[in-house]
Amino acid sequence: MRRLRVAMACGLVLAAVAPVDATTGAEWRRQPEPAKRAYVDGVIDAWHGLVVVQESLGGRDRGIAVFADVVNCMRERLLLPPQIFTIVDRHVEDNPGLRSKDMADIIFAALSLTCSR
Repeated sequence: MRRLRVAMACGLVLAAVAPVDATTGAEWRRQPEPAKRAYVDGVIDAWHGLVVVQESLGGRDRGIAVFADVVNCMRERLLLPPQIFTIVDRHVEDNPGLRSKDMADIIFAALSLTCSR
């Protein structure tokens, strides 16, 4: 029953999410700064949600655990949204070859690099 409630809650959240225009790094760069910040915040929020659901179910799916590693790193380092945005923005600017990649992957790469230092 608990899993059903969690699945239904996740479904409701996903149904309420509006589509975002930015999908690649190049498209993300063309957005106004508030939209770029909102996109990064949304991706981080989604990862956090995955981690919370996994923790509530008591499992450790490796596909979700990679996000838990990044989320926990941001918590431990007390990284706030403006700092996270700066890390991601700098990574996009410093790596033009990645701009055709999915923006969520770019965000993950930027934060993973930060966490590995």
